[in-house]
Amino acid sequence: MSKGAAQTLMPQVAEWNLVNEDGIMKLRRSWTVKSFTKGLEFFRVVAVLAESEGHHPDLHLVGWNNVTIEIWTHAVGMICYCSSYL
Repeated sequence: MSKGAAQTLMPQVAEWNLVNEDGIMKLRRSWTVKSFTKGLEFFRVVAVLAESEGHHPDLHLVGWNNVTIEIWTHAVGMICYCSSYL
């Protein structure tokens, strides 16, 4: 998907950011959770959904309460329409 095409879809995922990291376009969103275990519980919910979709995002737990999800299609090295299921 081109950057222009991705930007036209951004209103559908308004709380997410479109980022370019090392030439790879990704959807990224961060949250602050109440505790380390709440972050892990959140990732468990995401993992179940991702597994059912067969599309696995990158999950980051930084510090004890900052979680970030990055969505992109690893096989093609960019965002594609299937990347926006979350």
